[in-house]
Amino acid sequence: MNERVQGHGPVDFIAEEQKPAAIITPADTRGDLFITADVVVVGSGAGGATVAATLAEAGLRVVVLEEGDWFPTREYSASVPSMLSKLMRAGGATAMMGRSPVPYLEGKCVGGTTVVNGGMCWRTPERVLHEWVSERGLPELSPRGLERHFEEVETTIHARYQDEGSQGGVNDAFKRGADALGWKLSRNKRNQKHCVGSNDCVTGCPSGAKQSTQYSWLPRFFNAGGLLYTRCRVKQIVTERGRATGVRGVLADPWQPRRFTVNARAVVLACGAIQTPLLLQRNKIGRECGHVGRHFTIHPNIKMSARFSSPVENLQGTHQAWQCIEFRDEGILLAPGAIPLAFMSAIFPEFGPRLAERMRDARYIATGGILVDDHSEGRIRALPFGVPWIQYDVTDADQAKFVRAAALMAELYFAAGAEEVYTPFHHLPVIATPDDIKRLYQRPPRVEDTEYFTAHLMGTCRMHGHARGGVVGPDGQAWDLPGLYLADASVLPGTIGVNPQVTIMAIARLVAEKLADRLRRV
Repeated sequence: MNERVQGHGPVDFIAEEQKPAAIITPADTRGDLFITADVVVVGSGAGGATVAATLAEAGLRVVVLEEGDWFPTREYSASVPSMLSKLMRAGGATAMMGRSPVPYLEGKCVGGTTVVNGGMCWRTPERVLHEWVSERGLPELSPRGLERHFEEVETTIHARYQDEGSQGGVNDAFKRGADALGWKLSRNKRNQKHCVGSNDCVTGCPSGAKQSTQYSWLPRFFNAGGLLYTRCRVKQIVTERGRATGVRGVLADPWQPRRFTVNARAVVLACGAIQTPLLLQRNKIGRECGHVGRHFTIHPNIKMSARFSSPVENLQGTHQAWQCIEFRDEGILLAPGAIPLAFMSAIFPEFGPRLAERMRDARYIATGGILVDDHSEGRIRALPFGVPWIQYDVTDADQAKFVRAAALMAELYFAAGAEEVYTPFHHLPVIATPDDIKRLYQRPPRVEDTEYFTAHLMGTCRMHGHARGGVVGPDGQAWDLPGLYLADASVLPGTIGVNPQVTIMAIARLVAEKLADRLRRV
């Protein structure tokens, strides 16, 4: 079958309950697929969907390949086991190895990780952009250079403040504590249209309010004539005469083994900060530069929570309406973070009947998290037979920040009226009174005795103004393979200290415009 990008009518994805014609599943085709396009984009998340829409609107024939499935809004639910298996790689059971394992979530569905994130929308801090300009040789990543891209991204994904009254008790308790201490708060923008406050962000928004790429960039892509193929796992980057000319892979058809080939004038990888370097390594691309899979940063975080005497109704409200930026200069960010009930059970060290007794207090428990700007760099490698090896060590310096931040968060919760506070530290899981906070400093918890988590995976194929300093240049093109472009979290030149989706999308817009200009000239 030789598929070519065809035009079609406008797509209203918000109300879409039937699969759009522009999304092609294995059931829609027969035999091996042979597809031609101007550009093939691998991945439909923050980077892939943005770059695909921008290229298609520039008049180019674009095909997107997604490894996961497409799910309509009606299939999203609060059933954590069911949704993790559908929406996330390895059913959400992914972790990086190090002094203490760090679990992480990686979306594998149409929309990628934007389907399962909390929806926070922050521009890259200007101090970070200035560092990228001066230290990475990337003048176009200046605040002025990215301004129009930030504006376009925020408009497209509907980055807005939560409707008044829908924040919920978890956010209200957090704000009450910060206000009592006089600490500076910042109100969160989230990519949402009138979020109803069901706190199901991590399992897919059941109302369609969260504007993941499935509801924002992809409709623009479809309206411009693009096609998206699901369940396509890319295994080979095809090259000809020293240039990337397409991809090959396996179509996950449950009935028969099938393959696909896409021939294109340019290839864009947008598989994320883990899968993109793994794909490059498996294809032996970028070995000479020495940067593929390196400079891996994760913006690590730890969980905190507290029990109150009156209900906070954790399952009502938004995931995160506020952030405390009082300690931003120290690289510490405090935030509320409402989570599904199944995840809340991980707060407590008990099991069986004792855990069940604890969970009876779920309505009274407010959850939150602490993020620190990391100074460590991890590494990603493809081992023999393609097995991934993901390594990251929290440093002692960053652990000291976590200890201080946990003490601050406990102080905030007690100021809000908490009866006791729960920590991720094995030797001190419960802080019963404000006087007990000092015990964190008297016996600081080790990295090995701390539970971490992250949803912010960055670096690994960083952008740099010089070939010796990174994997791709300022235009997103691989230094050592013309025709191959990267446009996802892997190209971020360094850690950014905020939720990264807006940064990823802005840089993807920049890469897409440069690629479109180049292809139009040829």
